[in-house]
Amino acid sequence: MGLNTDIAEVNTQIDKILNGRTDKWLDASDYDLKSKDHKNMKSAHGLIHDILHHIVDGQRIIDRTHKDSLKYLYEKCIEHLSTSK
Repeated sequence: MGLNTDIAEVNTQIDKILNGRTDKWLDASDYDLKSKDHKNMKSAHGLIHDILHHIVDGQRIIDRTHKDSLKYLYEKCIEHLSTSK
């Protein structure tokens, strides 16, 4: 899987979380999505971090994402989150 696939998977989970779908991994009420502070684990960055570290079938998205691409991944997912609210 490539970077675009990872971004799409994170964005899909963001959409599920925002729409309250039953197959979501996390709950939006646990995060302050207006905050984009990358040091605050309850901010939008914290949500993306938790999605990246969520284990599905024994694998995390973070494990297959090249570390040099993480900044870009976060930027794209924050952008998606900002336009999805």
